[in-house]
Amino acid sequence: MKEQVSDISIVLKAINERIDSLTSQLDTALAENVLLKAENVNLRLRLAVYETPKDSHNSSIPPSKDSLKVQSEKAKKLLMTQSLREKSNKPSGGQPGHEGTTLAFSDTPDFIEKHVPHYCTSCGNDLSDIEGLIVGARQVIDIPIPVRAFVTEHRIIRKKCSCGKCCEANFTAAAKSKVCYGPNLEATVAYLSCSQYIPYKRLTEVLNDCFGVSLSQGTVDNILRYMKQKSQTVYDLIRYKVEQSNVAGGDETGAKINGQGYWIWVFQTPKLTYTYCDKSRGKIAIQKHFKDGLPNATLVTDRHASYFKMNVAGHQLCLAHILRELIYLTELDPEQTWTSKMIELLRDSIHKRKTETWELIDRKSILFRFKALLDESTESLHKKIITLKKGLTKHKDNIFNFLNNPDIPYDNNASERAIRPLKLKQKVSGSFRNKEAKGANTFCQIHSLTQTAKKNDQNPFLALLAVANNLSPAI
Repeated sequence: MKEQVSDISIVLKAINERIDSLTSQLDTALAENVLLKAENVNLRLRLAVYETPKDSHNSSIPPSKDSLKVQSEKAKKLLMTQSLREKSNKPSGGQPGHEGTTLAFSDTPDFIEKHVPHYCTSCGNDLSDIEGLIVGARQVIDIPIPVRAFVTEHRIIRKKCSCGKCCEANFTAAAKSKVCYGPNLEATVAYLSCSQYIPYKRLTEVLNDCFGVSLSQGTVDNILRYMKQKSQTVYDLIRYKVEQSNVAGGDETGAKINGQGYWIWVFQTPKLTYTYCDKSRGKIAIQKHFKDGLPNATLVTDRHASYFKMNVAGHQLCLAHILRELIYLTELDPEQTWTSKMIELLRDSIHKRKTETWELIDRKSILFRFKALLDESTESLHKKIITLKKGLTKHKDNIFNFLNNPDIPYDNNASERAIRPLKLKQKVSGSFRNKEAKGANTFCQIHSLTQTAKKNDQNPFLALLAVANNLSPAI
């Protein structure tokens, strides 16, 4: 009997040990399961970024940067345009009621050719002495060919007065050396390079083929530097006027110069464009040109931190940037509704600005809806959504300022349009190659002048011609 009891105790002990071992294994498995689930969620989130990448239809990335996969998908199916503009069912081209344009008939033609009948096509009589009537007229617009450069020789004449004094005239400012190029050619070189973005080699070919002027690329560079010196006063005036403006926009873009990274900056208003190049993307690059900031201006920008370190009257975030990011996040996590509601709010505010009487815009309801969305919990959503929400919360006072001042735009598209030609210049020319960004800054300075002239309804070439003649164009 004792042996049986002893056997039972041994068995029970073994069973308990086995239970303890299984319990320990179960706890380990449960812990591993929790870790694997967390890792699975993390991997899914990381994978979602690659399955729904940023491209030209849901961000500010240009179409040329799209991957081959994205380009092939676009070729297979029609994607909705991810922009602020609603797609319409109207056909492309001019719409009914749109006033068309045609070539204007000049009242002061430069040449007149008369086509006169010399004999009667019926009886053959001579019509030379008969007065004719104008019954029709057509005009042909053309340019003279060949267009060739002309050479003006300046000669200094000496005369001797009866008193014995020898008097001489002085050379004009245009005749600055034994042989030099005139202001018309200087303006043409600056216009082709800085307004039409033609690289040096092709520019020399154009001048030779079209005008019969043979210039080296080094001479082109020297002419542009000389034009930079002449335009310095106008450039400084543009900067001063931007500094004193009440509303301005700012943007920046990267540039490669001799293989090194630089940044091209633009500050602009509806009437002014001021661009420059700098090694830095930080506050120091802004202070070099705007030491006192823009004290009177509401500055319209993206959320780049350097702009918020400036001395300005206020800020307005670009809603186009925010909307593109919200569209991307909606595609990244289509199950949530927070981004969709924020998109609806921003588009509603823009629509009210465009369509409603200024005094009747219901600003309180927009701000109330915005605050409710910021107060809404997003802790369970994608981390990128949480990051965006934190950014909007930080700049909550800089999002709807465009509803308080009709001069403040709701996007920074004007700055992006102002900076786009600078990217075009880089794509056409490859890169700037002068040391210390001298060529880039020369281009930016002359480009600022031509763009400002366009904004003031002036011919950019005539503005450059005025500078070449040591005159100041009206800005």
